[in-house]
Amino acid sequence: QTHENGRDVARTFQSSGSVSEMPGILTLLAPIAVAIAMMVGNAARSAAFVIPATSRALRCANTRLGGRRVMFHSSVPAGRTSSKTAAAAAFSSESFASEGPTFPSMHGKNLVSIRDCLEAYGEVFSAATEADEKSGGRKGEGSLTFVDGSWYHRGGRNGRSEFEAGPRIPKSVHVDMDDIAAKGDLNPKNLPHMLPPKELFAAMMDSFGITNDDHVVVYGKKGCVFTPRTFFLFRSMGHDPARVHLMQGSFEEWAKLGGEVETGPSEVIKADDLDLASPPTYRALDASNVCDMDHVLRAVEASQREDSREDDANVDSSAAAPVLLDPRGTTFDSAHMPGAINVPYLSIVEDGDRLKFRPRKELMRVFEKAGVDVQTERQIVCTCGSGVSVCHLYLALEECGRDNGGDNTVIYDGSWAEWGADESTPKILSEDTSK
Repeated sequence: QTHENGRDVARTFQSSGSVSEMPGILTLLAPIAVAIAMMVGNAARSAAFVIPATSRALRCANTRLGGRRVMFHSSVPAGRTSSKTAAAAAFSSESFASEGPTFPSMHGKNLVSIRDCLEAYGEVFSAATEADEKSGGRKGEGSLTFVDGSWYHRGGRNGRSEFEAGPRIPKSVHVDMDDIAAKGDLNPKNLPHMLPPKELFAAMMDSFGITNDDHVVVYGKKGCVFTPRTFFLFRSMGHDPARVHLMQGSFEEWAKLGGEVETGPSEVIKADDLDLASPPTYRALDASNVCDMDHVLRAVEASQREDSREDDANVDSSAAAPVLLDPRGTTFDSAHMPGAINVPYLSIVEDGDRLKFRPRKELMRVFEKAGVDVQTERQIVCTCGSGVSVCHLYLALEECGRDNGGDNTVIYDGSWAEWGADESTPKILSEDTSK
């Protein structure tokens, strides 16, 4: 409205003969009034577009005006919990307003291209001072951190060792999912790479120099497939979803496109060497969007009951069983949970580059072919071999428009590593489908 009023004032002054007929001082002031009116109109017009766009993209964008923090919040449809607002809301009272770079190329994106990453990298590090370079320090809060999430389940490669030897993206850090994990009394079954307690995750973030303000970009080296697991780790532990991104393409492609490369050794601190006694600076949450074996067992039993009554028109739809998805490859055929739907993780990524997700339309076709409604009101429970490839499903569902917030979509962290080892759980085995 202010924009339109400003334009109206300008048009009034500029109308035929209106200025020339003004006597004395008014004639001299008219051009100034025109300029002021145009400036007011343009400023209002800019605000009208910038504020909603920023709010939609970031869900909760913070800025500072005259030393005061101003919050812009976008609305969320009633009855649904946005996964991108849930984590941000948990920290809103503290407010992680950033006065640093804004990274427009990444706003509102889970998946970011290498060119997006190069642009953001340049915004942060091209202006680094000589002191920053000498100290090896990162730019201030609200900055950017590249996280190497390379992990290999076959072939004998070790992501941690390769990162420490180099090369790597300058000032990046490495997350070792086998090290930053629940162990000991927190993992009595000794299951592989279970999500860590919030205290351990926060301590590791502090050791990395990562703040809650930071944009985090997860990347991997050629031959790696499972970077979505590190993406999910940050999301699950409460990092602002608007600030967690997954680079599409490999470190090698980054270097080929002109990205800076750091060589030489770099040691990654081990979880056992972290100080868990001191209060952390980073604020983490207990892992979200995860479930345990009891939850999955109830889901399987509910699905079996539903199958036995599928012709009963009186079944309460509000008590519908969750949808169970499993992204494993050939191992799914040999053994899986009753009622599980197979959506292979290799169908989610591009054939020529497994570090790149397929376009949204292709992902939609993948789910449709498997008979999965991504917008179902039922809960979706995702399981796999050991809680790693399952993260492809979580992210692909969100890319297709599903709101994974709250308990809409959950990941079974123990997955088949736990389920398959328990003699009491129901299983579908290739050699004996009666079990």
